[in-house]
Amino acid sequence: MTTFVASLGSGSGTGTGTTYEAETGTALTNAAAETANSGYSGSGYVNFNGSTDAAIQWNSVYCAVAGSKNVKFRYALDTGTRNLDVYVNGTRVISNTAFAATGGWSTWGETTVQVPMDAGINTVKVVTTGTEGPNMDSITVSAQ
Repeated sequence: MTTFVASLGSGSGTGTGTTYEAETGTALTNAAAETANSGYSGSGYVNFNGSTDAAIQWNSVYCAVAGSKNVKFRYALDTGTRNLDVYVNGTRVISNTAFAATGGWSTWGETTVQVPMDAGINTVKVVTTGTEGPNMDSITVSAQ
């Protein structure tokens, strides 16, 4: 499994973690916020452009206590498998995390990974390792 960190500014807290939308409060590289496929949360989702090294970075992921955290990715992928590298605070912590097909661009699935985070504000970044990535809706960060 793969892991990556989320951003704070667009987060909403619940008893099961804090959710950070991919289209809000993030830095996008060769990726764009879209609304063409239904079923997303927030105001949209992020579609990676057909480019190696396309990325989404959540800049304000807050953790009260340092340690290993669960990061749940909500994503959609029509067919096949697409891989992402996961970075926390600028360091790659997971290589080639596989995101398997969900069966359609409007069919949202989830994958959970574990990553180390510092106390305070963290950055979480996912980067395509091929020329495409899944459509990314959000991440939810919680304690293990």
